[in-house]
Amino acid sequence: MRTFDMHCHVDLMPSMTDFANDALKASICLLAVTTTPKAYEKEITVLRPFPNVRVALGLHPQLIGERYSEIMIVEKYLEDAHYIGEIGLDFNKQFYHSKDKQLVAFERIIKRCGELGGKVLSIHSVHADKLTLDVIEKYAAHKQNTIILHWFSGTQKQLQRAVQLGCYFSINSAMTKSDNGRRIIQGMPADRMLLESDAPFIGQNNAQQLLADLELTAQWLSSNIDVNINNTIVDKSTTIFNR
Repeated sequence: MRTFDMHCHVDLMPSMTDFANDALKASICLLAVTTTPKAYEKEITVLRPFPNVRVALGLHPQLIGERYSEIMIVEKYLEDAHYIGEIGLDFNKQFYHSKDKQLVAFERIIKRCGELGGKVLSIHSVHADKLTLDVIEKYAAHKQNTIILHWFSGTQKQLQRAVQLGCYFSINSAMTKSDNGRRIIQGMPADRMLLESDAPFIGQNNAQQLLADLELTAQWLSSNIDVNINNTIVDKSTTIFNR
């Protein structure tokens, strides 16, 4: 059986090719998000031979303060890129100074995705969940694209709004270890749940550690949520991965 990691930073591993190859041997499919479009340019070439990897075009909100001009590179590739991420908004204290630039960049990307359709987007939102959903809805990006909210941490009201918009949620092991994370997961419909590692940010530096981490999350969901990993999460992931 294949395992799906719907949010992973392959380019931050010691070797992209070794990591992707080890994941292939372990039957792990990776949605490889990028933090800058320049990383995307490199990664899309290096990882092209691997059938288990989908590379996403990204511009991380935490980096926009210093890399705002790279939004033009993102826009250059948006039409042809099928997977988009990591994008979004981060209004945490250390990144709040760039909130205006973040919002402009996010709106430009979401607006274009709304026009194009057919994309899979992995979206980051920290202390900006309502505004993130406002932008998605404003440009109707949820209607013709697949929206995945990565490591969602909003309120129950925002969670239900995201559900109504048809969003999916990628869940990692760190979420299952906090009271707030568990409450959020328990409010999600089972058929909108996906697995993610966010590797290497939760300590996974190789494919074996990543697989163990994903299995830990899956076991928690099986034990605490009425969700069938094989018939629900794997099926949904397979569909999204092959769009």
